[in-house]
Order: sequence, then C-alpha cells, then structure tokens
Amino acid sequence: MNILGFIPARSGSLGIKNKNMALLNKRPLIYYTLDIAKKIKRDVFPFVSTDSEKIRKYCEKMGFKTNYIRPKILSGDRSPIFNAIKHGLYWLKKKEKKIFDAVLLIQPTSPLREITELRLAIKKFKKQNLKSLISVTRMKEHPYECIKFNNGKWNYMVKNPRKNNSGRQVYKKNFYFIDGSFYLAKVDFLLKNKGFINRKNTKIFILKKNWPIDVDTKDDLLVASSFMKKIRK
Repeated sequence: MNILGFIPARSGSLGIKNKNMALLNKRPLIYYTLDIAKKIKRDVFPFVSTDSEKIRKYCEKMGFKTNYIRPKILSGDRSPIFNAIKHGLYWLKKKEKKIFDAVLLIQPTSPLREITELRLAIKKFKKQNLKSLISVTRMKEHPYECIKFNNGKWNYMVKNPRKNNSGRQVYKKNFYFIDGSFYLAKVDFLLKNKGFINRKNTKIFILKKNWPIDVDTKDDLLVASSFMKKIRK
C-alpha cells in the first residue's frame, strides 16, 4: 500500500506569527514532525505542502527536497485542508508520476508523537484494510460540565446531562477527544467524504498520552516545551 505522508505547513497563522517556524526548545515547530516523518519513511512517502519558500528551504535542509509550492488560494486561514491534500495528490501524479492508495496527515501543530504508536497505527490500518483511522486521547473535561455561553445565556453542550455525575473515574473510560496527532484514510474514502472522518467507517486509535498538545498559541508552546523536558528526564 502506497501511503502519502502529508505535512501541511502554510506560512500564515492567527495565533502565532509564522507558527511552523516558531521555536520550540530551540528548534522550529515543524522540525519535530519532519523528524518523525524520517522515521516512518519505509511505510510512508513524506510530502511537505507549503506556500513559503523559507519553509520549503528549511525542509530541504532536513532532507525533504521538493519543487512544490502550495497555491496561495489554498493557504488561507479558512482554506480546508482537504483542498490542499487534493491539490498535492494531483501535483504528485502529474509532475512526479506518483499515485497513492492512502494519505497520512501529520500536522506540525502536534509535535509530541510516539513513533511506536504511529507505526502500530499504520500497521493496523494496513492489516485490517481500514478505510479511515484517527488518533484519540481520553478526555480530561467531563462532557456534562461543558457549556456554551452566548448573549448572556448559557446551556449544556450535551443534551439532558445526568443530574448526578458519577465522577471522573467512570466517565474517563468512555469519552475521547480527537486530538489531531494523525489522520489516516484511503484516497477514495478521502475524496468521497472530503475529509478523514465518517462515523460509519472511521475507526479510532487510542493513544496512551493523557494530555493532547495542539499548538495554536504561545501558551501551547510553553506547555509542549514543558512536556518535552519532562519526557527527556
């Protein structure tokens, strides 16, 4: 099975300027995803999709050579990642004569991945001939305590929450969060659903970590840095 390892790395960002090149423990944020992409090269063909020459040149120094530059029209804050993936697949087929059966989306905003878990997920995807597989972590916030607040009024996000919660020890075994560490789907599934998730066909891969990291703000960088230092100890 030919799997495309799609690494999205546009230059713009609302939360952090030039986020993919923001320093995390003295290295650009994208470094950690590129590093793990190297380790799964036997199973995945890594491909960086960026609209930035600076990012492209940095990726070349890391061993990811490509002449591809993502069109600006597909690089805005509201541009769906699906459109960028679709364009990348088309470009690779036309320019590089490469055709893929599946796409693994690994975003630089999730720098804390376990290589063992990622390899196990890819193995499971292939062995079970799955259509779609996504990573999840156990939720820390109780779903029944999550509320929506608007125009001075609030309401529970979960309809009719139980009056008496049974506590964290019970709910943590049943509720999960799509953490974004990876998304994996067959190309035909991706094109049909215009995304990686379909409730009928998407399977979940439960990660061991209890604190998902998705870098969007400077505070997220601090949290990620703290976890990395803890892991190294």
